[in-house]
Amino acid sequence: MDLQDESFYILVPWRWALGDTPFVDEENLAQVSGFLSYPFVKIFGVLRDYDVTGLVLYTRHLYLLLMIGVAVVVFVVLRRLVRWELSVAVALVFVTFIHWETPQLSYNTMGAALLTLGAALGLAVVTWSGGRAWALASGVAYGLAVVAYPTLLFVMPFYAVLMALAMGRRSVGMLAEFAFARPPDPDGPPTGHPAWRAISYWVLGGIVVLVPVGLLTLSFGLANLQGSWAYTMSVADELDQLGGADKAYGVAQGFLRFLWSRPYLVVAALLVYLVFTRWPRVGRVLLAALPVALWLAGQRPLLDSGGLVIVYVLLAPYLYLFVPREKREAGARLLYWVWAPAVIAGATTAFTSAAGYVNAPVGLLPGLMASGVFVAWALEAVAGPARAAVIAEGRGADARRQPWLALGVLIAVAAVTVVFQFQFQQREIPYSSLTKRCDFGPWRGVVITPVRYQVLKAFSTDLAAQALPGDELLVFYESCGYYLFWGGGIAANSYWIANGDAESPLPQSTVRFYRRHRVVPTLVVHHLVTAGMTDAELQKACGGLDYPPSLVRPRYAFHRKPAGETVQEVLDRLPRE
Repeated sequence: MDLQDESFYILVPWRWALGDTPFVDEENLAQVSGFLSYPFVKIFGVLRDYDVTGLVLYTRHLYLLLMIGVAVVVFVVLRRLVRWELSVAVALVFVTFIHWETPQLSYNTMGAALLTLGAALGLAVVTWSGGRAWALASGVAYGLAVVAYPTLLFVMPFYAVLMALAMGRRSVGMLAEFAFARPPDPDGPPTGHPAWRAISYWVLGGIVVLVPVGLLTLSFGLANLQGSWAYTMSVADELDQLGGADKAYGVAQGFLRFLWSRPYLVVAALLVYLVFTRWPRVGRVLLAALPVALWLAGQRPLLDSGGLVIVYVLLAPYLYLFVPREKREAGARLLYWVWAPAVIAGATTAFTSAAGYVNAPVGLLPGLMASGVFVAWALEAVAGPARAAVIAEGRGADARRQPWLALGVLIAVAAVTVVFQFQFQQREIPYSSLTKRCDFGPWRGVVITPVRYQVLKAFSTDLAAQALPGDELLVFYESCGYYLFWGGGIAANSYWIANGDAESPLPQSTVRFYRRHRVVPTLVVHHLVTAGMTDAELQKACGGLDYPPSLVRPRYAFHRKPAGETVQEVLDRLPRE
């Protein structure tokens, strides 16, 4: 379990369900993804009379259903390109891979899932002339991906161009004519060209999502949105989420360091290709070692199966070299429509994340379809061109032959991601240390460490004892998960206030929020190691509020605003810029 990232993903829609107002009670623009999860969290609240017990496990199940749904769509679409057994194996990895070992409805996981869904639905249009409904559905999925991960909006124009490229050169000419308002070329594609219709419906699908969401967002007030923008940009600057050329250089350097961290894998890939040029069948058989290479690629802190995704997706053009000639045209469409957009999206999610290149798998995830299909085609061809063709068409006795090598390799790739999940959980906690099933509160049903269980149990008891009617709660730093035990008001500009020093003053953005709204917390939970600290030291370390401690525990301290103090008196002693 995680009191930081995962808790924030759940807390935002839960607080909305309790009555908080977006962009007013929470200023971080990362909350936008909550628009997608809010309806499901609201249903949970209504059915449970707003009892938070079991909420985390509920949303984790929603995540699982989302990824199974994505995998089913991938299977249905890829079934037209590879045998159904191989399509299942390719789709399986979308369920077994879990970004940062956090199986939760987050802007990362929903963004990645919806990008994959959009790519799969669009692939039906690009490869086997799926109708306008497929293009419209693909556009809707991409629109939802932008809601989940707003910076993906900047890459959507590239997707339209790449869809045209994937559908043929004539489409590119038609798109250029439209962009520059040229008169129709009598020798060019006729009005109503399928590619133009597909792109039009794809754009329409995105508009159907983004216009209503945009209007909904504006309904919360332009001043509130401007304040949220200013706050989010200040946080992004502090965390190096947006750093211009320096950030781009850092991301590129991170990719290069990672990719060159196993130079022997690069050498092995070159040798396999050299063998393939001389002995094609042997070279393809050697691709069966791919799962081992991906396992080694993921052996980096914070990466694990994320490293597998980065390497596996970036290998797609290399794997394309092993694809039989009769599959090359379809493979090129996969490179245009699935792989190239995934690389652009991966670069975007890396650039706009404080984690840098480590967050690239969010955008890269759809590219697993291209790599998986290329592996399937390459290893199916091991039987020989003629026999492979017979198997593909399902003729005679050979129709009973199974592509065991390709199937085994693709399943092994998914198995590597499973192994990674059972090594560590969120924030590098060894899976073996998760031995206590939580039997209370929002984490009920989730297996956690015994230490964390004791802390949460004590906190829930302490909070109930310390709380008074009408209290406004503040929790700092980096422990927003504690708010899930709280149904009253929150006195903060963001549910997740971060700071590198547990004893430093509150951020100026929070202080400005207090002064602007003329509100201060009445009850404070300060998350820090209290051993060796006196009450006077704890009071001084209370973020500048200077509240005396009312209850001290080893990992946190409760503070209460003195009953005789006014809001103005508290505001006067808060530090100024």
